[in-house]
Amino acid sequence: MHNAKYFPILILFLAFVSETIGQNPLFPNSVTSNNIDFILESDPDTYVNFSFLGLANKETPGAPNGGSLFDINTFVFSVAFSDGETLEVWCHSSFGSRAAAQEYVEKLAPRLGKLPVFQRNMLHHVVIHNGDGGAFAEIQGQFFILYSENMDDRIGTNDLEETVFHESVHASYQFMYENHPDWTNAQNADPTFVTVYAQDNPQLEDLAESALFAYAYLSYPGRLDATIETWLEDNIPNRLAFFEAFYSRATNVVKNKNQPIIKVSPNPTNSTFTIRGIDKSLNTNGAIYDINGKLVKSFDCTSIEFIEIDLSSFENGLYIISLTGYKNAKVLKFN
Repeated sequence: MHNAKYFPILILFLAFVSETIGQNPLFPNSVTSNNIDFILESDPDTYVNFSFLGLANKETPGAPNGGSLFDINTFVFSVAFSDGETLEVWCHSSFGSRAAAQEYVEKLAPRLGKLPVFQRNMLHHVVIHNGDGGAFAEIQGQFFILYSENMDDRIGTNDLEETVFHESVHASYQFMYENHPDWTNAQNADPTFVTVYAQDNPQLEDLAESALFAYAYLSYPGRLDATIETWLEDNIPNRLAFFEAFYSRATNVVKNKNQPIIKVSPNPTNSTFTIRGIDKSLNTNGAIYDINGKLVKSFDCTSIEFIEIDLSSFENGLYIISLTGYKNAKVLKFN
């Protein structure tokens, strides 16, 4: 949730960073208190198009001016992505017309397309209210809420992509990991928090606050200022290690970036998933690793174009799929 307004402090931070390693957070918050462009317009985008599904009665928490929880005649849209998945966007009836609601779907959809695929696929839907308010997420319901005026403000400051990323962390995998020892042990092992917001709200906000910095650091090395990268390495190394499975290839199963891609569906899954796109002329062996890089399953997919994998007996979590000759893929399992 981003209710507080902060002004950029990057210059001040760089002036005293050498004295604060291991002691003070990097910024007040991850999105609005700095000039960092974590997610660029040129980054890969899986967004294809959207369609209007019609009017429906939907639950829309956080309606401005104390509006009812249940909205009558909500404008419902479906956003399609290049992996074949879709995500519904529910625009509150107070937009008054399909055209007015659609304007904000058009603003949101490309930002959804820049999310990591597994993270986006875990979302149930997104709510957009007509009015002003701070974005927030319903962790258990796996959706988040945006406000039209705040969206326009965030577009003006180039922060809407980061806001969508932050809230989608809350609404996707936070419910699985906020109390998981892999995450809490990483928190406890690091000397400080990346932001004051995370420090003040360690259980609710630290995961999403840290994730945005980790995403830029791991997925796009060099995007962050070198001083900031060094601060992250010195102050939150265990959190970075936790996020490595989410936002970069596991170090013990790294593949050449020019290798072909396999397709994994459904993703997320509650039991089985299928790996497609295998060249059956290759002698291909596969392996599945957990988030800590531990081998949990191996398989032979020689002379086949696809293979079905059963994760029903596995714990909920993120798994890395490694096939000889292919880029690693990720699949998230949860019930």
